[in-house]
Amino acid sequence: MAGATTATLAVQLDVVGRRCVVIGAGPVGARRASALVVAGADVVVVAPRAVASVSEAAAAGGVTWEQRRFVADDLAGAVLAVAATGVAAVDESVSAAAVEHGVLVNRADRAERGDLWFPAVLHRGPLSVSVSTGAAAPAVTRLLAGVLDAALDDVLQLDATQIAGLVEVVAEVRSELREQRDGDGSPVRLDWRSALDGSILDLVRQGRKSEAKERLLACLSSS
Repeated sequence: MAGATTATLAVQLDVVGRRCVVIGAGPVGARRASALVVAGADVVVVAPRAVASVSEAAAAGGVTWEQRRFVADDLAGAVLAVAATGVAAVDESVSAAAVEHGVLVNRADRAERGDLWFPAVLHRGPLSVSVSTGAAAPAVTRLLAGVLDAALDDVLQLDATQIAGLVEVVAEVRSELREQRDGDGSPVRLDWRSALDGSILDLVRQGRKSEAKERLLACLSSS
């Protein structure tokens, strides 16, 4: 289990096509399940009762709803469990089963007793910005996420489509330059920060991705 918030590691977890189990289908469980669906997980919800959004998602095939109480074997083959029943004894049993099955667990009731937290996430096309205070102050997380969300477009000066274009250009250039080596055989160190200057961003804003790619390649080749 995680220790103090200062010792946590900020990572992104790939759950595409992987079994994630949400125990509890109230408002919190529903939000967690929805976030996992968006991330491409194979979501199973275990709860005797569910809010409308969960039952509707199950009817549409977005999640699997096991309409019953939790048992430890529900976590077999899972990569992530979310304990969101609101009943301390049940959430504790989820944590114990997660340890038994080697599964990461998120605790909605006692976040500090889990392995991970769900941050506030801002999306702009393929770009995601996460805001978190760990388990310390969710209210501060929501406050800062709101402030950043309102200011993000002005800071970036790129809309979601333009960000997607920039990511595409950089990914293509990165792929083409990946095999470059110095004279001693070590990978070439590329100065991306300097190369991604205002002129590259201006070309992306104008939709001139081919020119942006050529300029980026030239800048990196001379760095």
